[in-house]
Amino acid sequence: MRYSEIKIVEYGPHDRYAKVGDTTVRANTRTGKQSVNTKVGNLELDADNTLNKDGSQGRMSATYKKDKLKLKHDTRKGTSASYKMPDGSTAKVSESVQLNEGARIDHAEDIIFWEGSKGAIRALESLKQMEQGGHTNVTVKWDGSPALVFGRNEAGEFILTDKSGFVKKGGVERATSADDLANNLLNRSGGANKEDPKRIAFANNMKDIFDEYQKATPKDFRGYLMGDLLYYNTPEVIDGKYTFTPNIVTYRVDVNSDLGKRISQSKTGIVVHRLLDEQGNQSPVPQDLKMQGLEVMIFPSVTVSKPAQIEDEDINQLKAVVAGNAQAIDNMLDVNTLTQMQMKNLPTIFYTYLNSKVDTGLDNLGADFLQWIKTSKESGKKQQKIAEYVGQYKQAFDAMWKIVTGIMTIKNKIIDQFDSHDADVTAEIGSHGPVSQDAHTSGGEGYVLAHPGGDIKLVPRAGFTKANRSIQR
Repeated sequence: MRYSEIKIVEYGPHDRYAKVGDTTVRANTRTGKQSVNTKVGNLELDADNTLNKDGSQGRMSATYKKDKLKLKHDTRKGTSASYKMPDGSTAKVSESVQLNEGARIDHAEDIIFWEGSKGAIRALESLKQMEQGGHTNVTVKWDGSPALVFGRNEAGEFILTDKSGFVKKGGVERATSADDLANNLLNRSGGANKEDPKRIAFANNMKDIFDEYQKATPKDFRGYLMGDLLYYNTPEVIDGKYTFTPNIVTYRVDVNSDLGKRISQSKTGIVVHRLLDEQGNQSPVPQDLKMQGLEVMIFPSVTVSKPAQIEDEDINQLKAVVAGNAQAIDNMLDVNTLTQMQMKNLPTIFYTYLNSKVDTGLDNLGADFLQWIKTSKESGKKQQKIAEYVGQYKQAFDAMWKIVTGIMTIKNKIIDQFDSHDADVTAEIGSHGPVSQDAHTSGGEGYVLAHPGGDIKLVPRAGFTKANRSIQR
């Protein structure tokens, strides 16, 4: 079609539109607003040149509709999803800005849920490497709080907030001053907690460190660093060790160690995990990242110093169980089969069940799964379907939990050895933190093993996870 053949329709004093196939273009001669809409199959795309709240031009949205499902992303309003339920109601989910997570870090024993028999072997071989030099790829997993996001926007303005504030719709809690930060924190939930002494202390502490992080962030830096705060103020020294409890784990660092000497020069400390852009997309932290001054300490990776001792028999016995049941386990966890049966989240259900067992005891895993599923949020129909499916794969189901238990046992032995080594940093869950005495334990949140197939958490579920779940927040 030639341009001269396109018909422009007037439908008001200032409004005009033209349509070619499934594409419609509109314009207003008075306001200058222009918009375009087009459809490609089930996908509908819109764009216009109206002003966004931050003053930038333009808006784009994409809407996908099929049967009862509707998915939409709007550059101003964020992402939303809706689904027409059988009873006629509509279930909706929306988020203004999402932190688009990188690869999930799984517990060693959980990998089988997502990767099947190959994942179990990957976990076992990774644990075996802990006595063959692999320990040099293991770092301390810091238990920091709160999760902070700080950096500079595209205009160079410094911003500091917590993780919740960063994802607020329209960027309304991306604080550019200490006072704004404190007010945002106090006025959340309509100010319901603004008189709470703990909330006031939190807001004041955050306000207090704003200037330090602003001065430390280079003027030419763009983007945001996300991490977990370890201390607001230089930790106190107890028995020759800097002692601080950011969440539930108490850390002790030798004042004469290199790390201790660096802490002595700082006011506040943070462990940084990822680099974020304006939309919350994550990427690795630049290796050449340098902050200005010494008041803000970005904690370096603390690597395990000694290998672990591992019984070959423990590894080999589990590998034999995997080999003897690999095909059946992979069939049971096959994503295509589960999707077809509308049970695609079965691995997640297994994971949720395992976490729930932290509260009641990690013995005899799998034995009470069918009783537990009756208490889950799954529908009665789906519960019955899962029970029948587990019965169909009874041997694979039992083997999977035997493997999970075995990997967890080996992992816990390794963690105990790492925790017992002489090190510049030691950790415990004890009287310095908010955990009740019956959940006190030596060791902290555990460790992270860097692996090309996906990093692996070495976290003591019966220790840290149980203690963490015991706290009322």
